Amino acid sequence: MAFLRESMDIATPLSQVRERLCGDGRWLLPLADRATGDGETLNMRLSPSSARHRLGVPAKVRLDRCSEHGGTFLIPIRWEAATLSGLFPVLDGNVELSEIGDNACRLSLSASYRPPLETVGGWLDRMAFHRVAESTVRSFLGLVASSLAEKQVMEDVR
Repeated sequence: MAFLRESMDIATPLSQVRERLCGDGRWLLPLADRATGDGETLNMRLSPSSARHRLGVPAKVRLDRCSEHGGTFLIPIRWEAATLSGLFPVLDGNVELSEIGDNACRLSLSASYRPPLETVGGWLDRMAFHRVAESTVRSFLGLVASSLAEKQVMEDVR
């Protein structure tokens, strides 16, 4: 089992971004697609020079309902390959939003996955795929944080 945790701080009060994050999650799905592409770019850079073709497949991301637990807002997320699912890991976790001060909040993603293909998959994960997963999650969080902050700036301008 492999674990991932990434966090980013947003210089906006929790109360101002909570509704956007916990509302209709459809806006998050295109960001997951972009982050998957960023992970694929890293995957291609880590591959041997003779294997510079796309190794991944399109991802399918599912989000569950937002819930509150002790002042932290959680959205369960599942990220998996849209095809050839037995060859790629399934990532299960939570997108989390918590207050870190009057004017700031922290966006995090905590997740786990089991590398496929048993021993060979574990070796590949240690060699490169875990870095690809970290890069994809980091990209996704950055895109979500930027979108949340951008939305707030747009509302402040009005």
